[in-house]
Amino acid sequence: MSDISLTALRDLRRTRQKHRLGNLDWFEAAYRAYLWGGFGGGSILWISSSVKDGRVNESTAASVLQHGPAVLGLLVAIAFMAGIRGGAQGGPLALEAPDVAFVMLAPVDRRRALMRPATQRLRSALFAGALAGAIVGQLAGRRLPGSLVAWAAAGALYGATTAFVWVGTALLAHTLHVPRWVATLLGLAAVAWQSAAVAWHIPGPADTAGSLGLWGWRQHPVDLVAVGLGVVAVVTGFVLLRRISLDALARRSALVAQLRFAVTMQDLRTVILLRRQLNQEHTRHRPYVRLRPARSSHSGITGTVWRRGWYGLLRFPITRLLRMAALAIGMGVLQAAVVRGTTPAFLGTAVLGFVLGLEVMEPLSQEVDQADRADAIPYPRGEIMSRHLIAPAVALLPFAVVAGAAAAITLGGTTDAIVGAAILAYPTVLGAATGGVVSIVRDMPSPFSSSNQQAFMPPEMAGFTTTIRLVWPIVVSALTTCSVLLPRLALRHGDSTTAAAMRAALGVLLVVALTGYWVRVRDALRARIRAFMEEGRAYSSGQRSSAA
Repeated sequence: MSDISLTALRDLRRTRQKHRLGNLDWFEAAYRAYLWGGFGGGSILWISSSVKDGRVNESTAASVLQHGPAVLGLLVAIAFMAGIRGGAQGGPLALEAPDVAFVMLAPVDRRRALMRPATQRLRSALFAGALAGAIVGQLAGRRLPGSLVAWAAAGALYGATTAFVWVGTALLAHTLHVPRWVATLLGLAAVAWQSAAVAWHIPGPADTAGSLGLWGWRQHPVDLVAVGLGVVAVVTGFVLLRRISLDALARRSALVAQLRFAVTMQDLRTVILLRRQLNQEHTRHRPYVRLRPARSSHSGITGTVWRRGWYGLLRFPITRLLRMAALAIGMGVLQAAVVRGTTPAFLGTAVLGFVLGLEVMEPLSQEVDQADRADAIPYPRGEIMSRHLIAPAVALLPFAVVAGAAAAITLGGTTDAIVGAAILAYPTVLGAATGGVVSIVRDMPSPFSSSNQQAFMPPEMAGFTTTIRLVWPIVVSALTTCSVLLPRLALRHGDSTTAAAMRAALGVLLVVALTGYWVRVRDALRARIRAFMEEGRAYSSGQRSSAA
């Protein structure tokens, strides 16, 4: 009976695959692969070759060789924490609803039925990890001893090992039914231990895994133990697949289906909300601090929006606050790397700041989600949206302190480093978060746009517009994070780094002010543009009528 059931399962999946492939336009798929591969790979190689960062000196190389394994091991520890918490929350597998409803309840060996989805999950994680590691590795190979090919291979090995750790830990946490609080404690303990290894130069639990990232320079065979442990964790998880929870699979499959649809529709706000549901992250019922009621009923719209924003921010769960603090630390470390000579690191700071902006701008996001309520208030919607930026901007201050402290410590804790970090920390964090503001407000429904506005747009123009919509928020964040290049230039030429940092901070604050002004006048500007277009169409129609 088992062989017949497995044969039927294979035939069912083969038939479903044929139906999917039958509806696939192979020319379009090949064109997309060519476009993404050529554009993405060419952009990475162009950016890598265009940045003319020189080789590090001997002291810096010795410092990288000494502290690099611990720092890279911290990323592996974070992957361990993400895996064990994700597994305790129902990850990492996500089946389609028919598989959960029919295949998992059929008389089929559950481990053999889940082997293919688990293998596909592992394969995608390995590909993503190896690709990211190879990109970072070839960037590191331009400044450190060793060939670019060796560094790219080392980065790919390190990324693949990190993927093994994540998938294997998630499978073990799920199949062994580890409680959420136990998973959280184990993950935090691993990250705290590895962070202590970075700070105080003690042996860490992920040093051998982090040492794999330096194999482009030197090779230690003992580092392969980390690879072996990752493989053992994955194999053990595959063996225990029969213990997968059906309730967790059903819940996760429904959320992942919605998540994929939201990604297809480029609805970033819905993606964030679904990711929080996948992580079972819920806001607090009560705020950390209760705000005093307004003393006067004439506080105005500014006071009302201010209080409403803080009521939302003070309900953030601890996990979200820790995640935001980790993003701030990463921003500080990457900005310090830019000062040390690794110019492409400011792009990583822009991405982290963009994500931090999406997290902290929750009051603005809630207003965008319920835009009909803002339209019911006798105030221009742009004024309400711009006032929603005040409370999150103030809430970013402690995270700016965390980022500045991380940057100063990474740079050695000198007086110039502390002063420069103190000047640039808050403007940089605030400026990087403006990319999140642009992304949130961009998705706000416009009362002046028609549903058929883009119906007659050429496909090439539609693709170009979509690309601009996706890239523009990151570009705004990158414009603010590249301000650290001014203090670095002053440091190299022996000029005053304090004055350079002040000029950079003023430039970033100018971008922030322009973004806030854009949020305020966006609707009015779109209305004027639409009125101008309508007048042009009416004038052209009148000219054609008179000519006829």
